[in-house]
Amino acid sequence: MVTPGSEASVPRKCLVLILDGLGDLPVAAMGGQTPLEAAETPIFNRLAGNGQHGLVDPVAPGVIPNTHSGVGLMFGLRPEQMHLLKRGPVEAAGAGLKLNPGDIAFRANFATLEERRDRLYVSDRRAGRVTSDSAEFADVLKEVDLGDDVIARFQATDQHRGVLVLSGPNLADHVADTDPGDARAPGWLKTCLPLESSSAFTAHKVNQFVKMAHERLQAHPLNRLREEAGKLPVTGVITRGAGGWFDLEDVLAERGIKAALVAGCNTVAGLGQIFGMDVIRKPGFTADEDTDILAKLRAARAALESHPLVYVHIKATDLFSHDFKPGGKREFIEHVDRAMGLFEDSDTAVALTSDHTTNSNTGSHSADPVPVFLHLPDHVAGDTGNTVNFGETACRNGTLQRRSGHEFLLSIVDYLDS
Repeated sequence: MVTPGSEASVPRKCLVLILDGLGDLPVAAMGGQTPLEAAETPIFNRLAGNGQHGLVDPVAPGVIPNTHSGVGLMFGLRPEQMHLLKRGPVEAAGAGLKLNPGDIAFRANFATLEERRDRLYVSDRRAGRVTSDSAEFADVLKEVDLGDDVIARFQATDQHRGVLVLSGPNLADHVADTDPGDARAPGWLKTCLPLESSSAFTAHKVNQFVKMAHERLQAHPLNRLREEAGKLPVTGVITRGAGGWFDLEDVLAERGIKAALVAGCNTVAGLGQIFGMDVIRKPGFTADEDTDILAKLRAARAALESHPLVYVHIKATDLFSHDFKPGGKREFIEHVDRAMGLFEDSDTAVALTSDHTTNSNTGSHSADPVPVFLHLPDHVAGDTGNTVNFGETACRNGTLQRRSGHEFLLSIVDYLDS
């Protein structure tokens, strides 16, 4: 451990662990505790007890974040530019798709759509979380001529997720989502509507693509095999987060801090690309519960040799809440805690945070703040045996004053830069 007064001789480093959807609400089956509070997390408890712990509003109090806003602010996005960060271009960047001027990108889901009364009903927004066969479904949509010189390109990313890019003349990104969202699903597929008159042509092309995708996917031979195996069929695509190319200011770049990112989630990898990070993706780094946590942390430790700041993003905590599995979330958190033993002998600062709270009781994101800690090894003196039961309750009365995600990042940047 670095001793007080010797900081100048040792370059400061920080690992930022982002557990997606870590925050939660009390669960009756857990005696009124959250999954984090119910989990056995001795390493988190020790790091929080010997550091600073508290609550962070990823965006601002009362605002319900999503992954790209909550993570984007932790990656250096300035709050005043948050409106520029659209999900579609982020997904495109993560998929390695370059947007040309005039292109419009959308975040997309494979979904299970049913025809009811001449309308399409979204019975499952994720088609049961498509995994191994998503690329085969995407193949029938990879390049579609929509007429009027507009070409649609579709690419699967991870699980049920994908990205749709429209290229051609007269396109604009001010269009509404066709995805009904978690709060209204199952429910009717939404019609893509123009939010400005200049976007009416684009909205028409989106609706055309969604209709065509339903026709092609419901006839896909893989669906018969899926249904025989007890899985939901993949019969449509739903879209959201339309956006074109954009240019963002970057707090880390302004401060001269080179960062690396270890991730399996395409959205987060896309954000890393947009912010100029060295993005590390390897086989076994997934956006699901099967992700190799220890391998991700080993990759992060190696990256810290050449980067002062390394992020590790882990998605599965969020998925367990969306799927109403608080017990699985608790056990997964315990796996992450055990893997963090890799950093117990390290002089690296460790921050734990999240992009948003995901309520296991409702399966939806909420505006509740997330529990965080910041452990600075060269600021620890004397007894290092302090522990807390790291979780929402302990952080409510913690040692770190409640702040925004942007302010939490600045506290890390100030430490590295001092």
